[in-house]
Amino acid sequence: MINFQEAINLIKENINRITPEETVPLALCSNRVLSQDIVSNEDLPLFDNSSMDGFAIRAEDVTEASVEWPKELQVIGESSAGKNFEGLVNINQSVRIMTGAKIPEGSNAVVEVESTSESDGIVSIRRSVQYGEMIRKKGENIHSGDISIPKGKLITSSDVGVLASLGINNVPVRTKPIIGILSSGNELIEPYKIPLENQIRNSSASAIYTAINESGGEPIDIGIAKDNKIDLLDKFEIGLRYDILITTGGVSMGKYDLLPEVLKEMGVEVLFYKVNIKPGKPIMFGTYKEPNAETCYVFSLPGNPVSSLVTYKLFVLPAIKLLLGDNSNQIKIKAILLHDINKNDNKKYFIRGIICNNEDGELTVRSTGTQSSGALISMSLANCLIVFDEESTGGKIGEKVNVIML
Repeated sequence: MINFQEAINLIKENINRITPEETVPLALCSNRVLSQDIVSNEDLPLFDNSSMDGFAIRAEDVTEASVEWPKELQVIGESSAGKNFEGLVNINQSVRIMTGAKIPEGSNAVVEVESTSESDGIVSIRRSVQYGEMIRKKGENIHSGDISIPKGKLITSSDVGVLASLGINNVPVRTKPIIGILSSGNELIEPYKIPLENQIRNSSASAIYTAINESGGEPIDIGIAKDNKIDLLDKFEIGLRYDILITTGGVSMGKYDLLPEVLKEMGVEVLFYKVNIKPGKPIMFGTYKEPNAETCYVFSLPGNPVSSLVTYKLFVLPAIKLLLGDNSNQIKIKAILLHDINKNDNKKYFIRGIICNNEDGELTVRSTGTQSSGALISMSLANCLIVFDEESTGGKIGEKVNVIML
């Protein structure tokens, strides 16, 4: 049995390829990983524009303006979004301007409409303004030639907005790794079926299927294998063709836990089996390589739904990121523990937790309650994992503890 960091290192050392590149339409690129730096070929904004509705003026004309002694300026026109004012603003002149409209030539500041009053072509300015005030400068967000979004980034809705503003309609991304999900167990049935007394619905596969979609992968449900070698071997023939094969159940030491034997028979090189963590100790990672084919990375996760999801987050997700060239890091922070958590063994613990802000704006965290590996609701409630290292004896109320965000 190895420790957590040793397991992570073995995964990193053995995933030595990145999926190929493809181009997808802008509308379909969200939650994909960029395969190239996005370099801007223009400035954003394209021109100096107003950040407020108001009046474009020369700051030097209103240096002494106040509520008691407003400064009157002539209004010579209007600049609105999509319709620029084409003239020149001279001394003691102004132009009515809308948010996003181009700053007229000659003006160098904007005063918001709330600090003005207009009548008969004259606007009264009731405060002084600074040079450049309320002006969004050309290239303020992005300069031509800048890397606006780096390769290896998982594309968010905000990134899609940037791409659209740059006129990029076809986006270079990594192809989604194909990830097979194979469940095993005589007791498992599909979620839509009514279970008998000796059956349970296969919740792990459904949860992992969704998690793969969220991670940028392409999930394929291979189905449920019965606890016999023939069925397992048949389904492994399918699953080992994919980039990653995830199995759930059958990896412990029971009479019907046949996966270790089947993996060996299929030619999978097992790189580790069992990691000193809780939950999820009976996890296996290995590789399978056929001539002239890419390596398939095999993760055998525990059957308990919580253990399978936690080990997916801890081990499979980093593997998917490596295949995609995803450069994002796991979010790790510290938070104040709201109650005691005791630990009485030398495993590394990952406690399902809920993190939030207290009245003072400090991050606090508490467990979701029972930490049973079968209590899937505890994972549904969680937005983080509270981490206690092997040598730790737990945490006391008020202590700062390590937290991994989910």
